[in-house]
Amino acid sequence: MSLALCIVAAFVTYYLGRRSLVAGLLSLFGIGYAYGILRANLQSTAIYFLFDSAVVGLYAAQLSAMKQQFLSPDGQRLKHWVLLLILWPIILFFVPLQDPLIQVVGLRGNIFFLPMILLGARLTREKLYPLALGLAALNIPAFILAIAEYTLGIERFFPRNVLTDLIYNSNDVGALGAYRIPSSFPNAHAYAGTMVITLPLLLGAWVQRHRRRSHQFLLMGGIISAVLGVFFSAVRSHFIVMAVVLGIFILSASVRPGLKLVFTMGLIAVGVLVAQQDRLQRFATLRDTHYVERRVQSSVNASFLDALQQFPFGNGLGGGGTSIPAFLQGRLHAPLLIENEYGRALLETGIIGLALWIAFLLWFVTRRNYIGGREPWAVGRRLAWVACVCCFASGFVGVGMLLSIPQSTMFLMCLGWVAIPQNDQPAFQPMPLQRARFIAPRIKEFA
Repeated sequence: MSLALCIVAAFVTYYLGRRSLVAGLLSLFGIGYAYGILRANLQSTAIYFLFDSAVVGLYAAQLSAMKQQFLSPDGQRLKHWVLLLILWPIILFFVPLQDPLIQVVGLRGNIFFLPMILLGARLTREKLYPLALGLAALNIPAFILAIAEYTLGIERFFPRNVLTDLIYNSNDVGALGAYRIPSSFPNAHAYAGTMVITLPLLLGAWVQRHRRRSHQFLLMGGIISAVLGVFFSAVRSHFIVMAVVLGIFILSASVRPGLKLVFTMGLIAVGVLVAQQDRLQRFATLRDTHYVERRVQSSVNASFLDALQQFPFGNGLGGGGTSIPAFLQGRLHAPLLIENEYGRALLETGIIGLALWIAFLLWFVTRRNYIGGREPWAVGRRLAWVACVCCFASGFVGVGMLLSIPQSTMFLMCLGWVAIPQNDQPAFQPMPLQRARFIAPRIKEFA
C-alpha cells in the first residue's frame, strides 16, 4: 500500500503540475499535510518516500520551466546561487566519510528541496491568489484535526512506535505534562512552522480589494486556523516568528484601517480563548530570561564552537543532524547532533558549505528593495521577507530549516518569490520598435 501511495503521489503532482504550477504546488502541499499521520499509521519503509515521490513528480512536470532564463539580473543570480548550493554537497557525496546510504540521506537533506526556490521565483501575481486560497483550504481541516487531538487525545490518531517517539516525548505542556499537538504532521514543530509560513500569503491575499465574499471568509478561516494552530502546537520558536509577522502586518501602512480593526478584533478573540486554556500558554515560559539565555548559549556558542574544533571539514553528509530513518541508524558513524542549523551545515558540508549559505543569506537579505511599493502583493511580499529572515534567524537555536515536511518546501518557495522582482519582468512591456514605426503613422493619419 505504501509503495502504491508513493506512485500515486508522484503521478498526481506530475499530472497537476503539467496543468499549472499552482495546481502542482497545492497537490504537493496537500500530500505534505497528510504525510505525518500516514507515515505513523502505515509504518513501512516505503512510506518514508511518499513526500519525496510527490516532489519528484512536481520537478518532472516543471523541469522545462525551471530551465527557462529569468529576465532580471537578480533572477539569474538566484539561479546561480541555487546551482552552487546544490553542487557543493554533490561534490562532498564522493568523499566517503559516512556509509553510502547515510551519504544519500544527507545529500537529500541538503539539496533535495532547493529547486523549490526556482519554482517560487516563477510565481506571478495571477498565481498567488489561487495559491493562497488553496493553502487556506488546507489549514482549516488541519486545525479541525488538531482540535480532535486536543479533546480526544493524540493516541487515537498516532500509534506509539519508533516513528512517533518525538511526538510522545513532547509532553511538557502545562502543569499536567500534556502533549504538544502535531495535527496531521510528523511532529508539532512541523505543524507550527507550516502554519507560520502560510501566513504571509494568506494575509497578502486577504487585503486584496477584488475578491468574492466566500474567498474572504475562506482566507480568514485559514488565517485563524494558522494562528490557533501555533498555540495548539505549543512551539515557542514558531510563536515568536508568528508574533513578528502579525506585528508587522498590523503596523503596515499599506493595510487599510478597516482591515486592521477587523484583524485586531480577531486577535483579541484568539487571545481571550488562549487565556482560558493553560495548555495553550507554553509560550509564556519565554518570560524566563535565564532559561532563554542558557538555551541560546548552548546552541549558538558551545555546540557550534565544539563542532568547529572537532570537524572543521565536516563529518560527512548525514553525520551532523539530517534526520536519519530508524532502519539506517545503525550505519551512522561518529554521530554528533547539534541543535543549530548552521552547525549542522558545518558538520555536513564543512566550512566551505557554511560559508556558501552565509553568503547566500546576506545576498537574500539585501533584496529588501523588492518588498516595498504599492503593488497588490506588497504586503504579502513584505511579510514573506520577514518570515524568511526569521526562519534563518531561528536556525541558530534549532534544526529542520531544510528538512521539515512540508514547511521547508513552502519556506524555500517564499524565499524564491521574494528574492527577485515581482513577475520577473516589467509591469509594462514596451512595443517592439518595428511595430511602433508601422503603427504610429497610421494613428497620426487617423487623427
